[in-house]
Amino acid sequence: MGSTPFCYSTNPSPSKLDFTRTHAFSPLAKQFYLDLSSLAGKSGGGLSGVRSPRTLVGVKAAAATALVEEEKREVVAEKKKSRVLVAGGGIGGLVFALAAKKKGFDVLVFEKDLSAIRGEGQYRGPIQIQSNALAALEAIDTDVAEEVMEAGCITGDRINGLVDGVSGTWYVKFDTFTPAASRGLPVTRVISRMTLQQILARAVGEEIIRNESNVVDFEDSGDKVTVVLENGERYEGDLLVGADGIWSKVRNNLFGRSEATYSGYTCYTGIADFVPADIESVGYRVFLGHKQYFVSSDVGGGKMQWYAFHEEPAGGVDPPNGMKKRLFDIFEGWCDNVLDLLHATEEDAILRRDIYDRTPSFTWGKGRVTLLGDSIHAMQPNMGQGGCMAIEDSYQLAMELEGAWKQSVETNTPVDVVSSLKKYEESRRLRVAIIHGMARMAAIMASTYKAYLGVGLGPLSFLTKFRVPHPGRVGGRFFIDIAMPLMLNWVLGGNSEKLEGRSPSCRLTDKADDRLREWFEDNDALERTINGEWYLIPHGDDSSVKETIRLTKDEDQPCIIGSEPDQDLPGMHIVIPSSQVSKMHARVTYKDGAFFLMDLGSEHGTYVVDNEGRRYRASPNYPARFRSSDIIEFGSDKKAAFRVKVIRTTPKSTSKNESNGKLLQAA
Repeated sequence: MGSTPFCYSTNPSPSKLDFTRTHAFSPLAKQFYLDLSSLAGKSGGGLSGVRSPRTLVGVKAAAATALVEEEKREVVAEKKKSRVLVAGGGIGGLVFALAAKKKGFDVLVFEKDLSAIRGEGQYRGPIQIQSNALAALEAIDTDVAEEVMEAGCITGDRINGLVDGVSGTWYVKFDTFTPAASRGLPVTRVISRMTLQQILARAVGEEIIRNESNVVDFEDSGDKVTVVLENGERYEGDLLVGADGIWSKVRNNLFGRSEATYSGYTCYTGIADFVPADIESVGYRVFLGHKQYFVSSDVGGGKMQWYAFHEEPAGGVDPPNGMKKRLFDIFEGWCDNVLDLLHATEEDAILRRDIYDRTPSFTWGKGRVTLLGDSIHAMQPNMGQGGCMAIEDSYQLAMELEGAWKQSVETNTPVDVVSSLKKYEESRRLRVAIIHGMARMAAIMASTYKAYLGVGLGPLSFLTKFRVPHPGRVGGRFFIDIAMPLMLNWVLGGNSEKLEGRSPSCRLTDKADDRLREWFEDNDALERTINGEWYLIPHGDDSSVKETIRLTKDEDQPCIIGSEPDQDLPGMHIVIPSSQVSKMHARVTYKDGAFFLMDLGSEHGTYVVDNEGRRYRASPNYPARFRSSDIIEFGSDKKAAFRVKVIRTTPKSTSKNESNGKLLQAA
């Protein structure tokens, strides 16, 4: 047996051998190896150590199996060096690059400007990463997912939902915690786009990312793809993934130039240094209105992010320093939750952009080129699933490529890249199309919402003062109550049961408050979670009162309102010199986490106007609960009127001619 069992190929460098590539064994070589293995069973003392024939057969079989597995690993090491080119270093491109790298592929990412976030530059706000995307990220790289979750702000462990924009009352509450916890998925978070991109870029590696490299064209020769950069440089690979956003050049070169679809809405967005009084119990809210809606979300660090959508033609421009003023005009008369955020946001922290999307096409690519994320299915932000779908795309595409590579190893054939890209499209097409449609539907529902009969009816708008609930509001709520839990289960659950590489378990820190279920079912319990100082702020242009009143939560120290102080009664005395205010007019008390107003038999009465505009007179000597944003009037002439406000920081004393905005800024 003079044949050599295996030989090594060499690198171009003569001083270094490459032991990762091994030639296939001939039958003769394999037999020689087995014969050597059988001799290993003999002891050094002679024939007494010779094994039985059955034992020798077992040793030979085991050695043969080990040899075959070793050969497969060597071939695998060689075939995994297929090069994957990625156009775009945004979230989708970086997540896919990470997934492909973890699978062992040779990846190269081209990004025009890694220091900016595509679309709005470095000032673009945080992004919501929901449970389905976090689970996919865990399956791709557990350590990276953990870092993302540590950096993010959890919003899915609190109440989220739809709210009437004018009154601020809850319309529908969303449970995003149960669909995640029941499946062992991470809970929804919000994270800075810049932070997320930095985490991903570090994990991918600077040697893989080519910054200042703008892909403008590509050439698919059938067995290779070559990308052409703006500076003329060319790079060759086995496939190209276009992850270069809604205005994708890869898409244009694939299918020809096509215009994105304008949603009909322009969007103002900002981040405010502001903490609502109900931050512990509410994560995000969508405030509904006619042809406009407003979204607010906790993003952690004492900041709130908001989006204001308004139906109008594309291309509008605001005058210098005019965005904040226009927003107050658009949302005039809306609830304090909206106006407080606008007051707390600096003019130069507000951005404006028109909202576009792209209808997903049936075909996502051609040959060795495919698309991912916004480049193929850019969607409106109403579902918070745009980035999430890109992460799901990334996981699925990497899985299909690995599957094609494994099949090539088993069949000893070239990797079928084209078929793997088709499988990727087929596996993603339906889910993406449904969620894309949901995002469009959500915009329609949010902006066509009508709280009362008469809204949007022009000459008949006077009907709104009767506060008759709009039929669409009643019917829509019935539909949402049934459909929303099913939709959230499907969207957030995603394809979590099919994810490979993660254990189905929640993080121990992803725990909701024990009262969460009670908050869903009981608005009163939710209101009692408000944590802040309560104030009565002078209200109205004709108000005769000047000073802000701070209410105390001491149950033994009531606040007594009258035209003359009475030192015989315990508590804090507020004197309002007005002919409409009786000597002992009313009393405000605190009990069990709520404030109550009692009229003390005053001559002209005490009135409360709730957040839906309904005015009623408080019954004498009977406690009536009042809430934040209510208006309390002492007397019937509305001149001794106060607006109830809850603020987490003590404001300065304000006079009647100072706006609530000044009060908030002082706070």
